[in-house]
Amino acid sequence: MKSHNINTHTNIPVKIIFASIIIIFQGISSKAQDSMKLRFRSRALMDASISGYCNNETRTYYSFEDFRIGFKASYKKDEIKVDIGIDESKLKIKDFIYNRHFNNSILSIGNMYEPFSIDMLISTADLRFHQSAASVQAFTNSRRFGTTYHIFNNSYYFATGVFTNSDINNLKNNTDGTFILTSRGVWRKQYRPYKSFLHLGSAISLRSKLKNKKNPYNVTQESNGVTSLFDKPLLYTELTNARYEFKAMTELLYTSERFMIQSEYFIKLTRLSNDTPNYISHGGYIQGSILLIGKGFGYDSQYAIPEKPKDSESMELSIRANYTNMNNRKADIYGGEETDFSIGINYYFNNFFGIKLNCSYVHSGKYCNDFYRKDIIIPQARVQYIF
Repeated sequence: MKSHNINTHTNIPVKIIFASIIIIFQGISSKAQDSMKLRFRSRALMDASISGYCNNETRTYYSFEDFRIGFKASYKKDEIKVDIGIDESKLKIKDFIYNRHFNNSILSIGNMYEPFSIDMLISTADLRFHQSAASVQAFTNSRRFGTTYHIFNNSYYFATGVFTNSDINNLKNNTDGTFILTSRGVWRKQYRPYKSFLHLGSAISLRSKLKNKKNPYNVTQESNGVTSLFDKPLLYTELTNARYEFKAMTELLYTSERFMIQSEYFIKLTRLSNDTPNYISHGGYIQGSILLIGKGFGYDSQYAIPEKPKDSESMELSIRANYTNMNNRKADIYGGEETDFSIGINYYFNNFFGIKLNCSYVHSGKYCNDFYRKDIIIPQARVQYIF
C-alpha cells in the first residue's frame, strides 16, 4: 500500500514568508479594507489504482497527489498568490507569486513554473489525464524561484523569465551556480463564425553557469511515465559533466464547441565536458478531447494556457499518444525509451468536484528503469475537489 503521511514540519523560509505576508496585508487592510480582495483556496487530488505489475499478487495503490491550501489577495494592480502543499511527506511552498498587473502585461516574481510547455503550466486539476505526458515530465522542470514578464493581447502572447535552479524551499542548496533563461511566444486566432480557436506557439530555454563556466555541474532528467503511483521513474539519467543545456519546444492547441486537440514536441541538447559528444533527447505527445456533456473549453488568455471545460457540469472523452526517447548512442547515454497510449473519461459534477477514470498502455523500450521489465496496462481513478 502506498500513501503519503502528513508531516507538519515546516522549514525556516515558510515561516519567514508567512510572517512577511501577514505584516504586508495587515498594513494594506488597515488603510483599504473595502478595496482589498482576499480569497482562500484549497484543493486535493486522490489517485487510486489496482495493479499486479512486477508482483505475483495484485496490489492497491493510492496517493494524495496534490493536497494544498492557500489564498489569493489583490489590491488595485497588486496580487499575491500563496499555496502550501504536501511534497515528500513535508509541508512545502508550492506557489508563492507576486504579480504586478499593467494594461496588457504582468510582472511575476516568486516561486513558479518557467514559461515552457502548456501541459506543465496548466493546473493539475484541469489536466485531461492524471498527470502531464511522459515527454512533458522529461523536458520540463518543477517550480523555480525567479521572475517572468508576460505581455499579451487578442492575437499574441509572449513571456520571458530568469530563474534560479531551485525552488523557494531549497534556495540555499543551489550550489552549482546555474541560472535558467526561458522565453515563450504564442500566436492565436479566434474564428467566431465557427466558434473555434487556434493557438500556435514555441519556447526556448537555456541553463548555464554565471561563474566558473569551465567547471561542469550535475543534470538529472527523468519521467514517471503515465503514473506516479510506482516508486521508481520509468525514464532516468544523471549526467555529472554538463556545461550547459538548451531545449526547445513547439505547441499546438485547437478548440471548438465540443472538440479539442493539443500537441507538443520537445528537443533538448546537453553540452558535456571532456570532449564527450552532445547528449540529445527528444519526445512529444498528441491528445484530443470530445465533450459528451457541455460545450466549450476554458482558456486563460493572460498566460496562454487551456483550462477544463467551460460548463460547470461536463463530461469529456480524452485520448493521448506519447513518445519519449532519452537514449543517445553517440554520447553513449541511455535514459530509456517509451511509447504510451491512454484513454480516459473526465466528469465534472460542478465547478468544485470531479472524477477522472483512465487506462494506459505503456511500451517499455530499451534501457528503461530496471523496474519496468515488461509493458504495462494500468487503470487509474482520481477524485478531486478545488475551491
